[in-house]
Amino acid sequence: MNKVILISSDSYILLEQELDKIVKNDNKMLYNLNESSLDDVLEEASYFSLFDNLKVVIGMNANFFGKTKIKEDDTKKLLGYINNPNDNTILIFATYEAVDKRKSIVKKIIQDNGFIELKAPKGYELFNDIKKKLSIYKVNDDVVRYLISASLNSYDLICKEIEKLSLKYNPRDSILLSDIKKVVPMNYSDNVFLFVDQVVRKDLTASMRCLDELVNLKVDPIQLLNVLVREYRLIYYYKLLEGNSTGYILTELGLLDWQLKKIVQEASLYHIDDVKDIIIKLSLMDYKIKSGKEDKRVSLEAFIVSVCE
Repeated sequence: MNKVILISSDSYILLEQELDKIVKNDNKMLYNLNESSLDDVLEEASYFSLFDNLKVVIGMNANFFGKTKIKEDDTKKLLGYINNPNDNTILIFATYEAVDKRKSIVKKIIQDNGFIELKAPKGYELFNDIKKKLSIYKVNDDVVRYLISASLNSYDLICKEIEKLSLKYNPRDSILLSDIKKVVPMNYSDNVFLFVDQVVRKDLTASMRCLDELVNLKVDPIQLLNVLVREYRLIYYYKLLEGNSTGYILTELGLLDWQLKKIVQEASLYHIDDVKDIIIKLSLMDYKIKSGKEDKRVSLEAFIVSVCE
């Protein structure tokens, strides 16, 4: 087994499963690299045990393998360890972000066959994967589609809901669409739209509380950012069209009556220039997050505060 391993995954569940496969003993040290330094991790990995026991050192949130910048000195230290690892240590770095394969440290780990990339299934692959997981029950495709939709197409959320089904149903039990709706309500989607409403209506306390709940449910802040962008763009377009007939605005924006009424209420809280500034701010935030310059959650929290103040 490689002495230095890098795992990249957009799924908490897939990453945890991979760690469980690698870590076969209890002699492990876990570091959160958002709080601990790379020096702490390398020092622990370099330490020789008096009893020659194999140990595992895990550095979680190793985002410097991605677009986050890493100091040149840290790169040298890490490459130095990779080239001369402790034989009694398996050093694992894990990140939920995509790695930058142009970086020398990433190239070296890939060259040494120590890189593991785990991507959550999407689209048809996700549908087929979830259908297979549900094959222990008698379900039709409508049940599979509903479960995926109710869980915001999130692989981790879907897997958690499938775990709940095992508490209520036995293998080979039939699960109808009406049954799954009782067990898995459309709460995730509802929570996301509730979050957007609270932000747009400038309710700071409720927005932050809802954000905490969604993050605990493993909803990606980027997904929340995208929904916010959509909402503010609708408000901006409505502001541009304001004064035209309701029918014309409905057609131009592709909205239903109740959706337009909601946008009208929200638009009353903003001047068109403020909406434009917010859209630009969200676009810049999206760029900085994806380029590794800002943390997803911290950026979203700062945005909420700026809108609600």
